[in-house]
Amino acid sequence: MESITERLSEVFAELGFDPFEVHDLTLVSRRHGSRLYRLRYNHRSYVLKWQAEGGTTEPHAYQLLESLRVPTLTLYARTEDAVLVEDLDSSTTWRPARERDTAYAETGRAVADWYLLLHLAGQDLVARGAPQWLTWEWDSLSPDSVRKLGHDLDLPHLPLWETAARHVTALKEAAQELKLTLTYNDFHWSNLALSQHGPQRALMFDFHLLGIGLAASDHRNVSSGLGPAAQRAFSEAYGPPDPRQQLLDDALSPLADLQVAVASASFPPWARALLDDIQSGRLEKKLHRAVGGQSPESS
Repeated sequence: MESITERLSEVFAELGFDPFEVHDLTLVSRRHGSRLYRLRYNHRSYVLKWQAEGGTTEPHAYQLLESLRVPTLTLYARTEDAVLVEDLDSSTTWRPARERDTAYAETGRAVADWYLLLHLAGQDLVARGAPQWLTWEWDSLSPDSVRKLGHDLDLPHLPLWETAARHVTALKEAAQELKLTLTYNDFHWSNLALSQHGPQRALMFDFHLLGIGLAASDHRNVSSGLGPAAQRAFSEAYGPPDPRQQLLDDALSPLADLQVAVASASFPPWARALLDDIQSGRLEKKLHRAVGGQSPESS
């Protein structure tokens, strides 16, 4: 069985590097099943993100976004399982965001500019026909899967699950009649780069969750990760989400997130608020509002 070092040497060779000329190789983190390395080659610093077990779409995501002219970190090379990108720690253009940046209005405006580019390009892409590797996180929702959620959470007695089972297919169909787009789905300050000079600009990186969905889902995701001033600036610069999309996102995104949570090795802390929404009846109310929002009487 090959060692990690031997497999990395093969990755470097695929990227066009002489493995014996790679210096200062440092494992920065392991996250989402991937390994992040910093390295030097020919007097330049790079970051390598490698999905050692395969199954990643991130190399395709970088190539796609580049073709759509959506700003990303500079991509120097890629394989099926790895991307080699610029090192933010040595960049003269960008810097890694810090948690305190989420408090500033200029951050909110810059983030809105990037998401507008992503969503406008994504709408055109979906209209033309998106690549098959791009998936929709709501694809996994079905009457059977939401009923199973009740059992997985040890809450099968709640009427929520039958309500969801009766309406989930129709709600998904209603969403597909709206403008689907590319969605980032993973906003967090640790995935954000900000410009070092001039008017504030922003770009996201770490595209393992890039997919198809509703712009309102990203709007919610970003807003929850910003402080009040940045959140207001983001909403003003981006504009309000489509209220029809918002109704559907309120109802279906928690169900999709719960499926991810129960499939995890341990129930993640971020999903605990969803349990409160279930037990308080708030999620069932959101489902009823979404169903009502699609009826002729409410349009």
